[in-house]
Amino acid sequence: MRGTLTRPPAVPDWLPNVLVALLYCAAAWLGDRFLMLELGMDAVLWPQPALALAALLLRGWRVWPGVLLGALLAEGWRWSGQAPGLNWLLPALGIATGMLVQALAGAWLVRRHLGAGNPLGSFGHCLLFCLIVAASALLGTLIAIASAYLGQLVPQKMLLAQGCLWWLCNASGTLLFGSLLLNLYYHGWPSLGREAWYEMIAYFGTVALLTASIFIWWHPTMDTTYPLDMLVLPLVAWAAFRFSPREVALALLLITMLALWGTRHGGGPYLGFSAYSTLIILQTYIGILAVVALCVAALMSEQRHIKQELGRQQEQLEQQVRIRTLALEQSHAEVLALSRVDSVTGIANRRCFEESLDGEWRRARRLDAPLGMLMIDIDYFKLYNDHYGHVSGDYCLREVAQAIRGSVRRPQDLVARYGGEEIICLLPDTGAEGVAVVGEAVLEAVRELQLPHAGSSVASIVTISIGGATVHPREVVDSRQLIEAADRELYRAKQQGRNRLVIAGRDEATAGR
Repeated sequence: MRGTLTRPPAVPDWLPNVLVALLYCAAAWLGDRFLMLELGMDAVLWPQPALALAALLLRGWRVWPGVLLGALLAEGWRWSGQAPGLNWLLPALGIATGMLVQALAGAWLVRRHLGAGNPLGSFGHCLLFCLIVAASALLGTLIAIASAYLGQLVPQKMLLAQGCLWWLCNASGTLLFGSLLLNLYYHGWPSLGREAWYEMIAYFGTVALLTASIFIWWHPTMDTTYPLDMLVLPLVAWAAFRFSPREVALALLLITMLALWGTRHGGGPYLGFSAYSTLIILQTYIGILAVVALCVAALMSEQRHIKQELGRQQEQLEQQVRIRTLALEQSHAEVLALSRVDSVTGIANRRCFEESLDGEWRRARRLDAPLGMLMIDIDYFKLYNDHYGHVSGDYCLREVAQAIRGSVRRPQDLVARYGGEEIICLLPDTGAEGVAVVGEAVLEAVRELQLPHAGSSVASIVTISIGGATVHPREVVDSRQLIEAADRELYRAKQQGRNRLVIAGRDEATAGR
């Protein structure tokens, strides 16, 4: 079908197994070639069990045939020249089976007790991983040494010594190379700044220089044998504190290769012993150093993760607090606004008017500016309620209030419900002429509503009466005098026939048409 994307073909199941088998053989060959103290001796470390364990942990159980195939090829190549005919076949098969059982047991224990994540992500997991590696290596070594003994490749008197040697090779190699592969997989390529790269280069240069000084350039005598190999521990701690477990594993690999190369060429603190003793001591040193370094690195990584998590949670908490604070401030502003608004008319209530009057009074007194006011009353509003009902009365009151607010256009002017059907307008910086202009506009705006009023004796529509006044706060004592003056003019407007505007100090009034 056109426009349909087809999935790429799935990777055949045999391909990962072939790759694992090839990598297993390559690891065995490299170990026998570069990880030996002397020709003919066993390797100091076995990297192939680490590869098998990492493959099962990272690729799943489906690669176990590849592990078995690689172990059969590697062990067959190793033992084919040490037994006549095909007598090597059974021991090689047994040893390969032991390596497979070790890898399967180690992977199963890791998945069961440490889960599917990074087994080196925390101190507890790392310590348990080391114990699982040691236990599974012991299981694989027992199967391998028994197979070699039954195949007459290892004499009985050498069983214990050879078994200890193989177990150390197996456990130390699995721990070193397995941790390296897992850390490289889970941590990936480092993403660091320039200064961090400089520090990392300086760190690995220091590690190489100090390790070379101890294991390559130093040739101790019987009187100058000191435990200088412990000097690398501060460097491992440096990596654990400053970098990730990935750099710790790489530093361990660098220390191991330099220590092995220096010991092979006659340097370092482990000379003066037999070849077997030197091999055991070097294996033990690498194993202990790996356990200590990996556990310290996991501990510091866990602490950094906890610190980052706490920082993230603190940031989230602060953000939630900011959101809640803004919400509370908004709610407070809404409540405050609602407390200053009349629910029926939608204009300011008496409380808001009184607060505004107090502020504008002080301001006008300070600036010696006039302060105007309109007191408005709906004509015969009680009769309107009696005739149309209180619901219609509320509607009428709301329409009149909104018409008044729409005709008072300056932002500083305030329209508020003073009580009942009375509405008041506060007009800062407004003299008598300005009050009259605003009052006429209010009077006309209400008339234009054309709300019918059957109970009014003034007109057939709803009308209002307005009393206006203006004062200079410096000339009077109290703001109540302005309210009383406007109220008196409202009373005069009602006496003169309603539906009109009366301003204090003006003899004429604006009457209805």
